[in-house]
Amino acid sequence: MSRFRKKEELELLPGAVLEEDCQTLPETLPPMVGDDEADDHDDHEHDVTWTAVSHNTGSGNLLASWQRKPASWAVWLERLTLWLERPFNKLTGTPQLNPFYHTGTIAVLLTLVVGLTGFYIFLFYKYGYEESYLAVLRMNDQVFTRTMRAVHRYASGALVVTTLLHAYRTLFMERFRGQRWLAWVTGIVLTIIIWFAGVTGYWLVVDARAQLITDGFVRFLRSFTPWADRFVLWLTKAEFSGETWPIMLILLTLHVVLFLVVAYFFYLHIRRLSRAKWLPDIYLVIGTMLVLVLVAIVFPLRNLPAANSVRLPASITLDPLFLFYLPAEGGGVAPWLWGGLLLITAVATLLPWLTKDRAVAEATGAKSIGLPVVNIVMDRCTGCTKCALDCPYGAIEMVERHDDKPHKFIAIADPKLCVSCGICVGSCDGVAVSLGDSLPELLWDAVAMRLTMAKAKAPEQPIRVVFTCDRHAAQGARPFLAQNSPVMVADTAVEIITVPCVGTLPPDMMLRALDAGAHDVQIIGCPPDDCRNREGNLWAEKRITRQRVPRLKRDRANAPITAAWVAPDDFSTALNRPLPVADSPASKPDFMSARRMFSDISPRSLVILFVMMVVVLLAQVFLTDLPFSSRQVLNTAVIRTMVDNPVAAYDHLVLAEPERPFTLRLELDGEILTEQTYDLAAYASRTADPFVAEHNIAPGAYHVRLAFVAAPSGEVVTLIDETTEFEPGDIWRVVYEPRGFAKNPK
Repeated sequence: MSRFRKKEELELLPGAVLEEDCQTLPETLPPMVGDDEADDHDDHEHDVTWTAVSHNTGSGNLLASWQRKPASWAVWLERLTLWLERPFNKLTGTPQLNPFYHTGTIAVLLTLVVGLTGFYIFLFYKYGYEESYLAVLRMNDQVFTRTMRAVHRYASGALVVTTLLHAYRTLFMERFRGQRWLAWVTGIVLTIIIWFAGVTGYWLVVDARAQLITDGFVRFLRSFTPWADRFVLWLTKAEFSGETWPIMLILLTLHVVLFLVVAYFFYLHIRRLSRAKWLPDIYLVIGTMLVLVLVAIVFPLRNLPAANSVRLPASITLDPLFLFYLPAEGGGVAPWLWGGLLLITAVATLLPWLTKDRAVAEATGAKSIGLPVVNIVMDRCTGCTKCALDCPYGAIEMVERHDDKPHKFIAIADPKLCVSCGICVGSCDGVAVSLGDSLPELLWDAVAMRLTMAKAKAPEQPIRVVFTCDRHAAQGARPFLAQNSPVMVADTAVEIITVPCVGTLPPDMMLRALDAGAHDVQIIGCPPDDCRNREGNLWAEKRITRQRVPRLKRDRANAPITAAWVAPDDFSTALNRPLPVADSPASKPDFMSARRMFSDISPRSLVILFVMMVVVLLAQVFLTDLPFSSRQVLNTAVIRTMVDNPVAAYDHLVLAEPERPFTLRLELDGEILTEQTYDLAAYASRTADPFVAEHNIAPGAYHVRLAFVAAPSGEVVTLIDETTEFEPGDIWRVVYEPRGFAKNPK
């Protein structure tokens, strides 16, 4: 079985013969057709066509089995989102400028920005606690480097925001089931990795904020792993020795590796998409870059004090996008926070398998059923490749044909990759592609039945057939669908027919609806780049404007077919839109122009878009730089005592036949804070886990004692015995090894 790759710039997949297999537009002609150079292939007929399929009375009700029934929670979430987006669409005057439709591609753009600015910053970075901090400070001395660092930070935060918005949009559109589970799961993993990468970025600065990140990481290790003590000892010994550059090198390497993993998961995220769109439209690319640079110049990053290992950080500025957990640290809230996030993540990851797509209940009253998937009627397939080319998810492939048919190829469906969008139905003018076991004529049956009913109920009124998708049906079209059909709009009887996606509609079937008595046909679909099925609205628009096969026949190019590409809550406005009128008695109405999806963008709309993007980024800048003060500093000091290898230290101090087992004990004013007993097994191996004792204490003067207590004699070997004054926020640290103490108490 050979797979033919699909390319957007080609009308057909390689190998298809124009004259034998399909109707197409010669590549030498411009995209728009309607002049004297129109192609000569519009008159080619398949064995079965939409203009000739029979009508089986009554079977039109079965079209409901093709329609997705959205979950009530998804309908509510989308309704809320549409309400929030409506002012933006009104201000710009066109929904195609709505950046919320482009969150996925904007996220890719921001990832590129983060990568490029991060590489530039890396050129000036040094390794070591003090060296790294000073390198960051020196970046602020140069305007360009300072700006690049701010762009890196702001783009990282915006990447999190756009990723979450993209996930939210995917959620309420329910684009996570079936073959789309891979995109959904990789998106969740991608978001988590982006968060980790951002935290490590803050860590690399080695300031007071990085100190709190380190403390939080130690608490995490202590709660869930046995490695916390060794990690703390490693950090402390490196600082005492002045050899901290390996730590920063490891941290930087982790930061870079996480970014590379992010890039790889972006690939996994879209690997099942045909013609994946990587970047947003050029005006959004330019606008995003200008906004980032402008805000970075006007609002450079503020530097916090350097990390101080003998003082608790008093106050920092908090970025809730990456460091949301810091306010919960040190109390009983943190386990609930992390537990709740873990539960939400687990449920979200399993969502594709916990829920299922449902079809609208059949007219017979049957229970909701699963959505039907693509089905090829083999006897009718001419191997024209249009269905395979149009499928947004690669669910159809073309293979060589070996039966008695004269065509070279035949379409083969892969149901596991199908999302039941029906775009392939609209791409086949040979009526050879369907959803489920029903024949594709089912679509025409629904139209014919509704036309017959409308004529009977409104015999004196012109009849308009309106096709819309399940998103509109669940939102703006819902009140109209609840009324008795047909719906009266002005003096026109309107029959509204819901299909899975407007891309399901074959152009020839619209013409047949006109021939069967419809006064006009209208398509009400989603705005550009906001189709639930990615390309359904785009392909529908190109077909009825004769830019993509199958398309309207040349002699019917100006048939009374119109289209409105609006948000799902704007259905009523689209429905009441007047039909085009002729400019003069000698001319005809321009229906072709009334089908266009993309309108001209005025400079005013671009200015409004730019201002709104600035406002959004400024909100992010200020909301991710919130003052945060640790209450712990006001009434807390810390005592931290470490012994690398207690067995070796005991042997070093007790030279003659030491007693064993023994206990290492930390006392404060005679009260035991921590003690650990080492038995014969540990002594025989000559190694033991490090002794790390860390306690928060109230400020004041204390007598500190660290000593070995031998058993069974009770002999005491004292390591530390002194009185120390602890001020609020002090960290008192000491490391003991066989060669002696390393100490920096204040």
